[in-house]
Amino acid sequence: MNISLRHLRAFAAVATAESFTAASRQLFLTQSTLTKTIRELEQEIGLTLFERTTRKVSLTTQGNAFLPVARRLLNDFELLLSDLREKSAGSSGSVYVASGMAFASCVLPEVLKRLKRDYPCIHVRLLDDTSGGVVRRIESGEVDIGIGSYVGAVGNKLDKRKLLSARLGVMFPPGSQLPTGPLSGQSLRDLPLMQDESDTSIMSALEQCLPELWQKVNSKITVTNLDIQFALIRAGVGACVLSALAASHPTAQDLPYRLLDVAGLQREIHIFTRRGVPLSPAAFTFLQVLEEVLPSIAFHPGVTLTV
Repeated sequence: MNISLRHLRAFAAVATAESFTAASRQLFLTQSTLTKTIRELEQEIGLTLFERTTRKVSLTTQGNAFLPVARRLLNDFELLLSDLREKSAGSSGSVYVASGMAFASCVLPEVLKRLKRDYPCIHVRLLDDTSGGVVRRIESGEVDIGIGSYVGAVGNKLDKRKLLSARLGVMFPPGSQLPTGPLSGQSLRDLPLMQDESDTSIMSALEQCLPELWQKVNSKITVTNLDIQFALIRAGVGACVLSALAASHPTAQDLPYRLLDVAGLQREIHIFTRRGVPLSPAAFTFLQVLEEVLPSIAFHPGVTLTV
């Protein structure tokens, strides 16, 4: 069957105007061209769609039955084109993001609030993970964008762009007797520290700068989830090495926090994307909004923005 949008538009226009002359003006066609188009449609489906008299054109019974179908097909096509245009412009579509919890909690609420306001048709699926988990998810193609620290060997599969650096420090339970003077790596050994999982950026930074730390610290608790870390600190279970990014979290700003005075002891936050795989317009829009919002976030003084 060779029915095209041209045939459907011609049929709907004549049915609405009840006149070949008026419909031809609306479609910017000659009347003979429009008449030929309608004749092609009728021959193709084997039905007479219009009754033609000297005074007007009216639909046959078959034409009345076909009209809502034609209008629905034309409307569906216009909606499809509109959706494609929006996706091409980055104003709709889906983006999958994996992020460390500190960044997700401190930055992404403002990003998603802006997206909801300016791009309500963009759907964001957000996953939280350790930095090692973020890298694995973006490497496997599970997500479009990863936000976290460089942990392990990414190799040549990913591109990365630095967003910020955050010094490390110690968050203490309320009412703790804080150490006097600079907080050094040596002083960590005397603190009741809780430990992170090995594939986190915190553990990676500590192992690089203070390789013997966990041999000296009598740590009996390993916890990675940031909300649980805050809860345990607040309950007085122990102290925890956290980044200044995590210390920027709104629910933790009342907890005592001291930056460590150890050169190079920090975590860097990057955007990870798959090398050679172009970002969708929706993902590109997400990153644009992220970079616009980032300078407005109230970070702890230990955080330095790159972008």
